[in-house]
Amino acid sequence: MGARPVVARLPAAAAGRLGAWAPRGVLVALGVVGLTVEALGLLSALTNVFLFVALAQAWNLLGGYAGYLNLGMAVFFGVGAYTTGILAHQLGWSPFATAPLAGVVAALWAAAVGVPSLRVRGAYFAILTMILGFLVQSLAYNAALTRGAMGIYVSPLPWDRRLVEQVFYFIYLALAVGTTWLVARLERSRFGYALVAVREDEDAAQVLGVRTTWVKMAALLAGALLAGAAGGIYAQRIGYLEPTGTFSLDISIDVVLMTLVGGAGTWQGPVIGVPLVMLLAEALRVGITRVALFGTRVPTEFNRVVLGAVLIAIALYARHGVMGLIRPVRGRRLTV
Repeated sequence: MGARPVVARLPAAAAGRLGAWAPRGVLVALGVVGLTVEALGLLSALTNVFLFVALAQAWNLLGGYAGYLNLGMAVFFGVGAYTTGILAHQLGWSPFATAPLAGVVAALWAAAVGVPSLRVRGAYFAILTMILGFLVQSLAYNAALTRGAMGIYVSPLPWDRRLVEQVFYFIYLALAVGTTWLVARLERSRFGYALVAVREDEDAAQVLGVRTTWVKMAALLAGALLAGAAGGIYAQRIGYLEPTGTFSLDISIDVVLMTLVGGAGTWQGPVIGVPLVMLLAEALRVGITRVALFGTRVPTEFNRVVLGAVLIAIALYARHGVMGLIRPVRGRRLTV
């Protein structure tokens, strides 16, 4: 009789150890890949994955946990990129050194726009953040400091191509790991519970004592800080900044899409959704050119149609993303 509880606990203990060591094993494997892989295209693709994981986790704070659909992440990303780009172009400062400052500037911009935008909810908030993105893009086109459509050039790093790719690979890997760790810690904190309370019923949360305005603003500022820092490094990586690409709405939509596919409101969602969507998009882009209908090759652009249909199917049949399929969705009623 006394041995039975021990035997029953062994699988749970083994699962706990596996859950603790699995992320470390993945990190070690990614480190080995960064140091040994010769294919620069693979390193660049993985770097993009890490970048979007960081951006998705930054969006997840307000968009996933608090339920505010923010379509303006490209603004904070672009403000950070232009901050380091301007400092590099005007003063010769390295974007690596000024990336934290880029995050602070993006957070200050978020504080300025957050006061009026967080007063509205639902679709109104999403539309307002999208409009703000267009306004910032227009400002970048017409401001002398940003050099308008001429753009800003950042001097490339004086290293060989492989070393440059490795540097950005490990920088964005560290940023993705750091943001994921932060979101995972916040998820089980009082702050994380307050964000979920806002998402479930903001009015009820406010009545029960949750400082909803402060909570939403803190999530917005934290997300902007992370996105701005990622954008600051991006300026050095891309080497050239112009308003259309830097403040593209596609960046904001991709971040939202990847998080929703993985599972918004969970720290695992971006980790799953970003590589899944990027892998699916790349597979369709390459594979669609090999398909012929009625003797005619299917245009490459058709892969976007197929990708859209797949994502619609995921939205219909996996409304809580991949994480909703992996673990049961918890009850919607919360106690604050």
